[in-house]
Amino acid sequence: MTPLEIGFIVGFVWAIVLTVWALVAVTIGEVSPLLALITYVYEGFEFTAKGILVGAGWAFADGFVSGFVIAYLFKVLTV
Repeated sequence: MTPLEIGFIVGFVWAIVLTVWALVAVTIGEVSPLLALITYVYEGFEFTAKGILVGAGWAFADGFVSGFVIAYLFKVLTV
């Protein structure tokens, strides 16, 4: 797999995980401290429909960049 593919996979998975995590927090009415920290870091991420979509976008971008960089560095350093 290329670093680009790994970046897309990591970004997609992190966006899905964050979306489900936020929806569960809204449903049960209790936000974990880690999720509260993430809402502070991701600008515009709130516990509304629009805010959760914004958070998913941030999560995808964050996961994509992180996955791409780690996969690229791994590929370069293991050659």
